[in-house]
Amino acid sequence: MNPLPLTATLRLQFHREFNFDQAIPLVPYFRKLGISHIYASPLLASTPGSMHGYDTIDCHRIDPDRGGIEGLRRLVARLRQEGMGLILDIVPNHMGVGPDNSWWMDVLRLGQRSAYAQHFDIDWRPADVSLHHKVLLPFLGAPLDDIIHSGELTLGFDAASHHAVLHYGDQRFPLSPESEKTLLEEAGHDNGRPVDAGFLNSAAGEAVLDRLKTLLDHHTKAGRARLRTLLDAQHYRLAWWRVAGDLINWRRFFDVTSLVALRMDQRVVFDDAHRLVFDLYREGLIDGLRVDHVDGLARPAEYCTRLCARLDTLRRERPESLQEQAPFFVEKILQRNEILPLEWPVTGTTGYDFLEQVDLLLHHPKGETPITELWSAFGPADFEEVEQTARHEKLDTSFVGEFETLVALLAKEFPQERDLTPHALGAALRAVLTAFPVYRSYFADGGDSGADFRAIDRARLAAQHMLPAYQHDILDQICQYLADARIDTAERQDILERFEHLTAPLTAKAGEDTAFYRYARLLSRNDVGCSPDRFAASVLQFHTLNKERLATHPQALLTTATHDHKRGEDGRARLMVLSEPEAEWPHTARHWLAHTESLLEKTSHGPSPVPADAYFIFQTLISSWPLEKSEMAAYPERLEAYLTKALREAGERTGWSTPDEAYEEACLTFAKACVGGEFSEELTTYINRLENSAALNSLSQTLLRMTSPGVPDLYQGREGWDFSLVDPDNRRPIDYAKLSQELEKGENFAESCHHWKTGRAKQALIETVLTLRLRQPNLFEAGRYLPVAVTGPLSEHIVAFERESPEGAYLVIAPRLTMALSPNNDLSTVHSGWAETHLAVEGEWESLLHRYTSTRGKAFSLAYLDRAVPIDVLFRK
Repeated sequence: MNPLPLTATLRLQFHREFNFDQAIPLVPYFRKLGISHIYASPLLASTPGSMHGYDTIDCHRIDPDRGGIEGLRRLVARLRQEGMGLILDIVPNHMGVGPDNSWWMDVLRLGQRSAYAQHFDIDWRPADVSLHHKVLLPFLGAPLDDIIHSGELTLGFDAASHHAVLHYGDQRFPLSPESEKTLLEEAGHDNGRPVDAGFLNSAAGEAVLDRLKTLLDHHTKAGRARLRTLLDAQHYRLAWWRVAGDLINWRRFFDVTSLVALRMDQRVVFDDAHRLVFDLYREGLIDGLRVDHVDGLARPAEYCTRLCARLDTLRRERPESLQEQAPFFVEKILQRNEILPLEWPVTGTTGYDFLEQVDLLLHHPKGETPITELWSAFGPADFEEVEQTARHEKLDTSFVGEFETLVALLAKEFPQERDLTPHALGAALRAVLTAFPVYRSYFADGGDSGADFRAIDRARLAAQHMLPAYQHDILDQICQYLADARIDTAERQDILERFEHLTAPLTAKAGEDTAFYRYARLLSRNDVGCSPDRFAASVLQFHTLNKERLATHPQALLTTATHDHKRGEDGRARLMVLSEPEAEWPHTARHWLAHTESLLEKTSHGPSPVPADAYFIFQTLISSWPLEKSEMAAYPERLEAYLTKALREAGERTGWSTPDEAYEEACLTFAKACVGGEFSEELTTYINRLENSAALNSLSQTLLRMTSPGVPDLYQGREGWDFSLVDPDNRRPIDYAKLSQELEKGENFAESCHHWKTGRAKQALIETVLTLRLRQPNLFEAGRYLPVAVTGPLSEHIVAFERESPEGAYLVIAPRLTMALSPNNDLSTVHSGWAETHLAVEGEWESLLHRYTSTRGKAFSLAYLDRAVPIDVLFRK
């Protein structure tokens, strides 16, 4: 079959419990649903047992747990039978550390002599001279001396390499060749005899190993001293995990010490890390790429240009039917008013920006003031204040070492005779980092766009308010130095890279991983790519952003659910209803807080949970409450896992490093009582009031995702309802048998709305529109986007636009602010205002979702939506 054009992707999470061979039988279902390309999670070999694949340990193999290279070939062969393609998620920024990563182990064994020493972003000469030419390994559960005395470090031989290693739990640390040789000689080993499996399993080998263990016996002072001497001689330094933020001398993914950053700006590393990826592309096993965390790279523009050029060259070597240009997406979180750099030769982002765009559209602006007033009784009303506090905390914990190193390097560039002391520089730099408005600038990548200068200037102006007047001059000098391309030195380049490698993880860890769990004004606004300080946006702004995307990146991905989302797309849609005056949320929340006081427990924090956390729990229950009774049995366990993570991520009354178990238990007991106690009746009654309106919100965002400029991305299983919570909850197994059965029934959209809770209504809408996209791909890829004016009493409840090309035209009608429409249990609405609400369109239109054809020449009235589900796609006859 001829390959399908890229019209819709389906994100699949592959792992040991869902491998290639398990996906193969589902391919016909995906094709019938209207999917053109599978969008696969990372497939290169990852840490054994990894459920996500973002911890690559071997760039030259397909992960055996996922099916290996032969399994991938079988999957792709089945996709090709349906004309479908495969887009692969790759992870160029980092790898997993540990004994299964041969590159990493080689560096630990050989130090800077290793062929891979420059593959990883290691500072071999940090400020701490004790770490010169060493790699800090902060993986111990206690200080090193305690570990030595406890005997938890033991000597052994690696089964694969037969080299001597130190064992600590499941971890292995190789010895340098020199240390290994010396130890074996001290144990009386004949160096002429190889240390192989045969020797190690022999009596002589066992005797040598016994003598080695005696030499390092932790029960004796001499053994402990010998072990300490041995450790000092290695190319690494073992340390307590708590010192990582202070001392670590290699760049991580954010602050995750199990993931080490790669030097992708080095051509040899680029070639080595992408060798298999390029082979897969050349062979025709993949058709495009998704690049994870592009902002983690030192030079994203250079990387994207290099990758695009290489793919374009290899395209000519692919099978003849597969020589279309490869789509190439980047995971990039765009902050408010930020755009994807136009000089990057990419197809577009992975769609977080669209999630934010449609999310804002479906919130009612009238809810902002009363809900903000409600939240301000529990926590800071200003999200920026919450986020900046979190940034200060992260600079004092997770990123101490990176910050101090950057200050020291700046101090060398600004000598003290200019009255710029390290302390003064640090204060000004901290203010810049705290106020930086986007994930990062691109000065180190040769960036000189207006966006970079605006970002640094916005940070400077905001930082002024955090500093006394006498430090403003220091602040100005730092910002000028960062932005001044005329200073073309290696020192400035190093500073820029370190600065940009700090702003991105600081923004992410302080924002989406901390402040998003603290600031609970309305949790539907707290998701990846969103700015919680914004509450709602107009239809005009929605149209404007759609037109901009069509002009710059017409095939960018559009998503509303991902493997990283904080809560499911339909859970967010349910919370959106709370923004509407008709939901009476502020009144309801205050009543619930009073009604549940008897459920509070006494802890060191007073009656617990505190009101802010109780309010967070109420919203969590609303967003994740299952539709089906059959799902209630597993719900308490899911809820407990989520709330434990949320409370610890917030880090206010408990945390990962120092959990307050009494407070956590009080919160979990409170939540369980809400689910299973007397209060559950009141909770379910309220959720039932929201359900029909929430379902309309869900269908609206689904339709808008599939018809707006861009390529709709469907996260696995989200053709059904999605009330999941953050990972790992949002990565639970999908019941494809049930979904396939619903699809085979063939029930149309209008009919399925009569029993919408089954999920078929959402699936039918997706099937209808994606099939349409497959039939007319050019219309949706390049067709004009024409906003349609809506007039009449229900105009604020409708967003409408045309997609038009020489092939034809389609009219999209989607509802918003749905509770005021009072949808019935079949999602239909009865309102006299439909007849007087009109669209400014011409021609005769026929509905794909309802039995309706408009009359040519008359104003297009929405009267036909009275007593119907107010959502539609129509084609011009």
